[in-house]
Amino acid sequence: MGIKLQGGNNSTNLVSVNALHQMQVVTTQDSAGFSAGFVQMSTELDPGDVTGSRSVQRIECSDDYRTRVGTDQTIFNAAFEGTTILTTQWSNTTATTSSTQANGFLTVNSAAAASMISSGAAAYVRSWRQFPTFGTYPTYLDMWIREGGVNAINAISEWGFLYLTSAATQQPLDGIYFRRLSGGQLKGVVTTGISATIGIDTFEIDLDTTRVPPRDGGNHPYDPSETNHYLISFHNDSVRFWINDVLVGEVKCPPQLAQFAGSSNLPVGFRVVNIAATDVARQISVGYVNVGLGDQNTKKPWSNAMVGMGGGAYQQQQGNTPAPTVTRTLAAQGHPASGTARTAGTWTATSAPALNNLGGLWTSPAISTLASDADYPLFSFQNPTGSAAVPGKTLYITGVRVGESFASVAAASNPIFLSYIVTVEASAATTSTGDAATTVSGKSTVIGGQGFTAGDGAGTMKEGFDMSFLSPLVVPAGKYLNLIVRPFGTVTGNTLVVRGSVAFNGYFE
Repeated sequence: MGIKLQGGNNSTNLVSVNALHQMQVVTTQDSAGFSAGFVQMSTELDPGDVTGSRSVQRIECSDDYRTRVGTDQTIFNAAFEGTTILTTQWSNTTATTSSTQANGFLTVNSAAAASMISSGAAAYVRSWRQFPTFGTYPTYLDMWIREGGVNAINAISEWGFLYLTSAATQQPLDGIYFRRLSGGQLKGVVTTGISATIGIDTFEIDLDTTRVPPRDGGNHPYDPSETNHYLISFHNDSVRFWINDVLVGEVKCPPQLAQFAGSSNLPVGFRVVNIAATDVARQISVGYVNVGLGDQNTKKPWSNAMVGMGGGAYQQQQGNTPAPTVTRTLAAQGHPASGTARTAGTWTATSAPALNNLGGLWTSPAISTLASDADYPLFSFQNPTGSAAVPGKTLYITGVRVGESFASVAAASNPIFLSYIVTVEASAATTSTGDAATTVSGKSTVIGGQGFTAGDGAGTMKEGFDMSFLSPLVVPAGKYLNLIVRPFGTVTGNTLVVRGSVAFNGYFE
């Protein structure tokens, strides 16, 4: 059965057709109140065969009309496992109160109860690293945060791109951030730094959260005391504030400014300050932070991105006591210390040194005290073991530098060749560890050597060398990296003592 549609030539309530008798249809641009006729582009995540409902995700574009198709580059990523604030990543400034880390959150304003509510109490944690903005390319700051004492009187909390030099009382000097006022009202703030000591709130807009859903998509309203996803999208022409994927505020850059912030590089920061005594403690608990660059295909090597996030092989990682991976102390034999099995007379075949270091300076005993063709570990580094509370990161070694070596005591007789070997993946520090059901042997890479003749006197120098690994050497969490010296030649009567250095390049992921 057919239905006859009459051409109406744009008359009211009549269908129009063209000269080829094709019906002319324009869909509505308003999705509200219509059960059909609205068209949008989206991608299907799941057809709903199991859940019973189709799941789709909208296609996004940036302020410069570029569809987001996977070119975004993450440049910073931080979680808060363990109980030690990683001071290589974060600066922690406080007045009266404190900031602590536990249970996967960094909590700003976490001292004893009386201190947290006292007048002038303040805590400010910011990244040492400052993050760039690039004109027509957006910078995204994602933060997963829960709040305490949301309605506290006389307390202010701020989070986002936030630059201060003093935790207490100071007006932020520069930044783009969320601000929770005394009493609980939420604002979006743009502060333009006009000098080194003064900032001006160019914009402070109300953020409407009445239609913001909870992060899990449940039926209850947005609750600041739950962990919510806050996002700042920073572009030279506009700044947008999002909560749980809902746009809650937008600011357009005024024509008198080139960009919003005074600086084109800004740190990530979190602050709580009491302008007077409060009734309850205001807190910010930060669970995760990510900064990304949108739209541009930067082609930044992954190793560069990891090191930029604080994952350099030269430093300890989240969940461990902040420190370098090569210890530096003042001792008779230099670096790192005189009692670390790298001083004269203390080398032991197959047994690892006493300290856990990734390279450094070393001193051999007299060659006559060694055995030819035996492994002597100079450095043994255990990549920290992961747990449910501490991330087990993978260490990638991308290169090693064996420095210049010299004879501190002359060779009395016989030439000797020192071969350098790197082993990775071992489940124990000793080089004799074998492969078994619960153990793994170190996998060896010979990286070069240095030869000393029988006539080499004290002060004789041998050139150092580098080796880069296009395919990195991989050290899983809990496993060991060893740097081994193996002497070849006749050791009998050889009084030679050698000093040298080793440096590793790489990153944690």
